[in-house]
Amino acid sequence: FMPSSWVKWAVDFDGNDHIDLFGSPADAIGSVANYFIGHGWKPGMPTHYPVALDSRPEQMAELLAPDILPTFTPERMLALGARVQPPGATHDGPLALVELQNGGDTPVYIAGTENFYAITRYNWSSYYALSVIELGQEVRAAREAARASRAP
Repeated sequence: FMPSSWVKWAVDFDGNDHIDLFGSPADAIGSVANYFIGHGWKPGMPTHYPVALDSRPEQMAELLAPDILPTFTPERMLALGARVQPPGATHDGPLALVELQNGGDTPVYIAGTENFYAITRYNWSSYYALSVIELGQEVRAAREAARASRAP
């Protein structure tokens, strides 16, 4: 956190009456969660959906113009040649077509939700956001596997 973010968003999440973002994982994680909530995070909403593209260049330009700001309904994206895959095709809220360059390979495209955008308020990079999302998914899977291995 930058100093101004520390003052505004840091919380004592472990309940010891002291905010310690360096020594308390609970305070650090709770403070990031508080930051996300303050920037529009909606619990339970996915961060993104896969997209299948069949867009003409002028449609791609329109889809990419807002950058990572969720602007389009799934129906509007479809009209512009970007088919949001289920369950995102019925997503209730705005979406952004996010382009992720992959060196010389074909770019990857996803439909970012308001939660994807909330992560980018912490760091503007869509690559950062997707890395955080994928790391979180891996941590969750590892924790679930560890719990399952301890189950009777």
